[in-house]
Amino acid sequence: MKNLSLFIACILLSASTINAQETKIIQPILVDKSALSGIDLKKIDLKDEPEKDFYQKNLYWGKDIGVFVVSTENWNNKITDYPFDEFVYMYQGEAVVKPNLGANQVFYSGDYFFAPRGYDGEWEIKAGNYLHYELSVITTKRADSIYVEENPQHTLFSKSQLSGNAIVLDAQGYYSKVLQKGTELTISLHAEAPSEKTMELTTNEQLIQVLSGAITIWDTQEKEHKFYTGDFFILPRGFSGKWKSEGHQLAKYLSVEKTMWVKNNH
Repeated sequence: MKNLSLFIACILLSASTINAQETKIIQPILVDKSALSGIDLKKIDLKDEPEKDFYQKNLYWGKDIGVFVVSTENWNNKITDYPFDEFVYMYQGEAVVKPNLGANQVFYSGDYFFAPRGYDGEWEIKAGNYLHYELSVITTKRADSIYVEENPQHTLFSKSQLSGNAIVLDAQGYYSKVLQKGTELTISLHAEAPSEKTMELTTNEQLIQVLSGAITIWDTQEKEHKFYTGDFFILPRGFSGKWKSEGHQLAKYLSVEKTMWVKNNH
């Protein structure tokens, strides 16, 4: 079995052919629901393992983050110094992670988890007689190596926390908590009472998933973009517009973005 670097090379090579999705009017972008349903994923021929069933679809390659659907048959990889942070949502199958140091972990369909840059160990994909598939998010550029943690471990995002059991809104009706700040990716949970606000020049590209409620966004041309529970969408860098949240007392969402480091303060 070849190192996971072959798998990574396939993703980054094909991703490099996709231009950042820029238009004169910067708009939020709904992530392709068909691809997230596992439909029309393209088979990729792996040079050193042509017999291996491997599929992927590039959903977005921007200034800060890349978003993919990746699918394989059962596969066991031995990994040394995993080259980037990765946010994963499992749709089908499971992942068994066996670090060289630390306890084994298993991630199942419906789990959100974080795979850290610098990981050493095994990563086994299991899907029985079928193919696994997952949503994968990475940054488009590698972070400075000085930020790599010693003996980094995978993180499962707690279903209890994502369910909102510990959410307490502040006096303005908002809640925000960083669930993971990695070398390259930061994952946060947000919630708010139904409300409206003006957005001015977002500085960081984000993948957002609506966990409950609905979010309506108007761009500078007053075009409406509506996202419901379960939807993933990209909020591009430099976006301005209006944001409205609706829900049964609460709107809740997850964000994935590039980690912003302050020089000499990390």
